[in-house]
Amino acid sequence: MTKQPVEQIVFERLRLAILHRELAPGTQLVELNISTKMNVSRTPVRNAIQKLSAQGLVDIIPNRGAFVVNPTMDEVIQAYTLRRELETMAAKLAIEAFIPADFEAMKSCIVNEKIALENKDINAYLTANKEFHTNITSKCGNRFLNEFIGTLLDKTDIYLILFDSYFDEGPFSAKSPEEHTLIMEALKIGSMTEVDSLLHEHFEQAIVSLSSKIKEFKNVEDLF
Repeated sequence: MTKQPVEQIVFERLRLAILHRELAPGTQLVELNISTKMNVSRTPVRNAIQKLSAQGLVDIIPNRGAFVVNPTMDEVIQAYTLRRELETMAAKLAIEAFIPADFEAMKSCIVNEKIALENKDINAYLTANKEFHTNITSKCGNRFLNEFIGTLLDKTDIYLILFDSYFDEGPFSAKSPEEHTLIMEALKIGSMTEVDSLLHEHFEQAIVSLSSKIKEFKNVEDLF
């Protein structure tokens, strides 16, 4: 078996700590502390932190250091509000383009979403959720619109990882699969008025579900 580079080991340990909510938003990642704890040089630690930053999980602030991303509630609301507007626009452009195979794909995403919620598997949930929305927006025929939506999907995925209360409260508190089913049925009958209303409600619910109440976070030094 090929031994993993130290940089990859550090990267994966920190990444999983963030994804599993062991590290609180805003936690500072101090290169010296991590390198000392792991008995490695600072270079692989620095490179691992840079990779985390590229994935949007860490903010690197000049003259201050690296911190687990910590969005304000205003930023969360802005991201979801813009997503709602852009996805509504995409749905309007796409509503005449759907074929039966598209709805089958959406149904499959909803099934996978339910399974992920029951298993409290946030990564599988995010994948199914993203695929559902992409199945809608990818039919709009506007590459730039899809690029902007993709960027916002990645950003809001991070917010879900950090703050979504569904994974604290249990699988049956999530309304997303039911909301997605209603959106799909509205698209089937071609009712843009209903799709618009359902998307608005869906994103409002997403904002409400987010919580800054973080439980059982660890110090970064305790991870190694």
